[in-house]
Amino acid sequence: MAKRKVKRSSELRNIKRRKDEDLKLQSTVFSRVDSNDELSDVEFNENNNESNNITIDAHKNNIIENELEDYEIKPRTFNDPEEGTEEGLPIRTQDGTLQRRIIMKKQFKNNSNIENEKSSDNDDDDADDDDADADDETLGKKKKNDKSIPDDEYDEEDDESYKGLTPEEKIIKTKEDIAEMAQLLIENPEENIIQLSRLRRMSNSKNSLTSKLAILAMVPVFKSIAPSYHIRPLTDVEKKEKVSKDIAKLRFFEQHLVINYKHYIDLLSFKATKSSSHPKVNSSDAELGIIASNAACELASSLRFFNFRKEIFKIITRRIMKKPQNEFELKIYKKCIHTLDSLLIEDASNGDISLELVILLSKSIRRRDFNVDESIINIFLSLTILNDYSPNSKFNNDDNDEPKLKKKDRVHFSKKQRKQLKERKEIDKEMRNAEQSITAEQREKNQAQILKMLLTFYLEILKARPAKLMAAVLESLSKFGHMVNIDLMGDFLQVLREITEELLENKDLNSNEVRQVLLCIITSFSLVANLPSKKVNVDLNKFVDYLYSLLPNLSLDTEIEFSHKTLRLIDPLSTTDLNLKPSVNVSTKAELLLRCLNAIFFNSKSGSSKRALAFTKRLYLASLHLPEKSTVAILKFIDKLMGRFDELKTLYSTEDRVQNGVYHAEIDETERANTEVAVLWENVLLDNHYSNNIAMGAKHLFKNAK
Repeated sequence: MAKRKVKRSSELRNIKRRKDEDLKLQSTVFSRVDSNDELSDVEFNENNNESNNITIDAHKNNIIENELEDYEIKPRTFNDPEEGTEEGLPIRTQDGTLQRRIIMKKQFKNNSNIENEKSSDNDDDDADDDDADADDETLGKKKKNDKSIPDDEYDEEDDESYKGLTPEEKIIKTKEDIAEMAQLLIENPEENIIQLSRLRRMSNSKNSLTSKLAILAMVPVFKSIAPSYHIRPLTDVEKKEKVSKDIAKLRFFEQHLVINYKHYIDLLSFKATKSSSHPKVNSSDAELGIIASNAACELASSLRFFNFRKEIFKIITRRIMKKPQNEFELKIYKKCIHTLDSLLIEDASNGDISLELVILLSKSIRRRDFNVDESIINIFLSLTILNDYSPNSKFNNDDNDEPKLKKKDRVHFSKKQRKQLKERKEIDKEMRNAEQSITAEQREKNQAQILKMLLTFYLEILKARPAKLMAAVLESLSKFGHMVNIDLMGDFLQVLREITEELLENKDLNSNEVRQVLLCIITSFSLVANLPSKKVNVDLNKFVDYLYSLLPNLSLDTEIEFSHKTLRLIDPLSTTDLNLKPSVNVSTKAELLLRCLNAIFFNSKSGSSKRALAFTKRLYLASLHLPEKSTVAILKFIDKLMGRFDELKTLYSTEDRVQNGVYHAEIDETERANTEVAVLWENVLLDNHYSNNIAMGAKHLFKNAK
């Protein structure tokens, strides 16, 4: 109680003192002085008492307060920065003074880029491939007119920290800055995401060395900080709702990551088009194009589930369409092909990546009128998504479809339960889209679409008949031919027949033409291999005669056991600068011949006893000229064939028998050759062969015939 009385009394004393001070001010000479007069116009009296001195000090304070109010009301004057720049935080120099800093404005469009990212993933396939097949000049014009690509090129001359340094010191400082920014981003990306914008601006620097270093440094940064899922744009409702601090921080990080990644991909797309094949491109730009292509390959392998996947595939596809001009471009060319092969091999469970690559590659090759290298066509042989696909299974098992449930057997749901079920399906759909999981139905749909596009593309190539791609296409068809739809079966067989007849018109076939004929025969039999025999019957007698007429050419072929993997000296008269060997088509012509014979006599109904007799006689004639390994393989096949057709044993006998005419070895038709009256006198020559393996094989066949 005493403390309250003391506090109240002190407050009353303070109030009384303030009133006394106010009365003193009203009774002084300053009450008659105008507020605008200066202090120098007032005459002071030396005999003023102590109260007058107090009033003078109070008046001084009032004048100072009035001046401060006028200063605050007065508008401030600034030196506005130039257009295209903005005021940055000041920099404290080494002597302690503050220095003004002007930086370039960052022309980002955050919302538009993220919204456009969603539309770019779902746009039409034709629009995607138009960009992938653009020429260098068109792509350069697009970059100038495209507002989404930032024009804020980094220049070291505008950076205050680089002034006064020698060129060597600038290089060292540039490397240190890039390394420091990359390290900060990898260690704590959410806190240092702003460093990514500066690093991306340095990749677009006018200095080629700075640009190369920044492009290379951003590859491990993106591989480290980018998630393995697709970041979708925020909806309007999500932008307006209040979220926690952690969620807001995560959204800010993802937004800046997607924007900078999009600009980085656009930069790679522009730089990767520069190669030494264009006369206007210097060596520095060509080297920068190789670096950009290498970066695209690294990102395609590691971030194939992240945003802007199609744009990276376009960069790689555009690069492999151009023929390499030197050793360095050949390396990046092979790396691009290896990257696409690995993507197709690893996409065995989903099929969405395979579908995108098939669309891009097929349309790019069409626009170049199939004027590409054979190794590009061999990329399709890496499609593992088609390994377990059987399109004719439904055709064979039409009656095994599950019956639909009757109305009385269906489970009844109330209106509330149906609403909950619908909401649960929508949630599951969003989760699958976020995880990019593919259902079995969607996977089968991707397989059907890939196979249809691939076979249609092969059919177009066969009709166009480019010399460089025929062997590669036929090799691919021999692998995927059993999946051909019945509707396309007739078209394929007709085209293969026309190709074979055109090649066989020339009696002196070269090594490549012989390979094409063998591949046409193998492909024709593989097309009808898995068709239901009860419903479809295809006659392939013409292809049997084609192989019979080709045997004399094969017996005189010196490269029948050679393939692209065989070690040989490079032809000094070759006009090609780089000998690009295909990666898959490595079968020798001897192996192709045995595949054709097995397809005719053991994998189809085209084999008959009369044809077996004709082929056995001509194979013996060819074995007299073939190398040792090929002759041994043919003798083993004849032994296998003799176990199926006992009529072959009559050819080893010289005893008198009823004969009808003579054997016509020069006729290329098995039905008219009259092989029943022939005798295998070649077996006696092979029995005396210099090779012990061939001699033992001939003796073994003669014993079996007895």
